[in-house]
Amino acid sequence: MNTSTDKKTIIIADTQFLTTESLRTLFLSSGYGVDTVTGRQELFKYLDEHEVSLVVTDYILFDFRSIKDLRELGERPSAPPILVLCNAISRMQIRELDQAGIRNIALKTDDRTELLHAVTAALKGKKAYSGSVLDLLLKQDGPVEDACLLTSSEIDIVRLISSGLSTKEIAARKHISFHTVTTHRKNIFRKLGVSSSPELMMFAIKAGLIDNIEYHI
Repeated sequence: MNTSTDKKTIIIADTQFLTTESLRTLFLSSGYGVDTVTGRQELFKYLDEHEVSLVVTDYILFDFRSIKDLRELGERPSAPPILVLCNAISRMQIRELDQAGIRNIALKTDDRTELLHAVTAALKGKKAYSGSVLDLLLKQDGPVEDACLLTSSEIDIVRLISSGLSTKEIAARKHISFHTVTTHRKNIFRKLGVSSSPELMMFAIKAGLIDNIEYHI
């Protein structure tokens, strides 16, 4: 176990030996402290006893009972950020993870640069999906041309939502009422055929309304 106080410590929660050892080598060579666990109870016990900067886990193969365990993990006092790293993932699973508060997702097939970018983003508290995860999300319905259905005010609101502002903050920024922003938001969702903020963000990226993959929800 790493005991250095000047390194950020990553805990790898995975049951695959080759994956665990490969990640350990990658993270150590990048200057991080690393430790590993192979079970849910071991992970929670480790977090109770040690200061951890980031949890990297394959929630599908790890022995989490359900996605609720991930939510509880993220809601613990002083909980570290969580990077979900799995072999494959569906759009529905991505949405479920987002609803559980998981802000960072990458695939085990991503290259070294993508993986380290995912780690860096998570450590900085930024929401970031790797390129392969974004590509999967961008396959959803909604042609780029549909952006033409939006007014300039609605496009501005899409960008403000993408920057992480709440409805109240958007109202203050644009000097309009909370109700007006809510109405704009409903109209945007209806015009684009989306039903959630994650879907709106993916549409905005695909339509070229925003160009930063480290967006906020």
